[in-house]
Amino acid sequence: MFENLTRTYTIAFAMRSGSNEICSLLTYNGLGAPTELFQYPFPPEPDPAQLTGFLSVVRDRQVNGIFGSKMSHNHRAALDEYFRNYVPGYQRLDDVLPNHRWVWLTRSDKILQAISLCRAEQSDTWAATSATSMECDRFRYDFLEILSRLLMLLTSDFIWQLYFQRQGITPLAIVYEDFFQDVDAQLKRLIEYLGGPCYGHSQINTTSRYAIQRTDADATIRERFAEELSRLGEVGLAKQLGLPLELWNQFFFGYGWRQCVPA
Repeated sequence: MFENLTRTYTIAFAMRSGSNEICSLLTYNGLGAPTELFQYPFPPEPDPAQLTGFLSVVRDRQVNGIFGSKMSHNHRAALDEYFRNYVPGYQRLDDVLPNHRWVWLTRSDKILQAISLCRAEQSDTWAATSATSMECDRFRYDFLEILSRLLMLLTSDFIWQLYFQRQGITPLAIVYEDFFQDVDAQLKRLIEYLGGPCYGHSQINTTSRYAIQRTDADATIRERFAEELSRLGEVGLAKQLGLPLELWNQFFFGYGWRQCVPA
């Protein structure tokens, strides 16, 4: 199916887990050009035997015989559905990509991860180089906004964990905090897992492309959120948050989502 393709890998991630920087480092070291390549579904295949959409992506984005990508759990599910429609007996990407390996990115501090997601959404800045001016002082604090993103991220991690368990996959687990505390050692570990350095890249390149978007204010924001989260259930907090919390409780505990569906 793939001529001259020797190595493939998929990076499983949730938002704000360092995936942009890690993909950039792998690209600098000749290990493909990983990025989000499957966030949009393919159109129906005119010839199911050809898998035109998928094959064109792999052939166009492979580098040095190596193809890598990153994907969220919902994009993985959509891609799996695509293959089940066209590949008899398909179970997972390992069935169609040669010498395929999985990398799983997580972040220990889920509150900071949720704050980072809120910041990115508010500013519409998802990745910033060191030369980029970030208007971090304009962050709008909203307890329920952060809580909703925290739930999204926890759910994402759980779905990936469940997927790997159900498929019998043991991915290389990379923790955001560990990786960026010792990039040299952690990147070497990752490259070795992916089959070793690419030809012509005897020295590992740890050049950073992206700037950390976290600010000194994030520690204060984190503490405020953690304090309010620990008070969830108190009458005092309910009065403080008012109607937004009432609507939140109605939606999650009072089956409020049913009211969103037209009769």
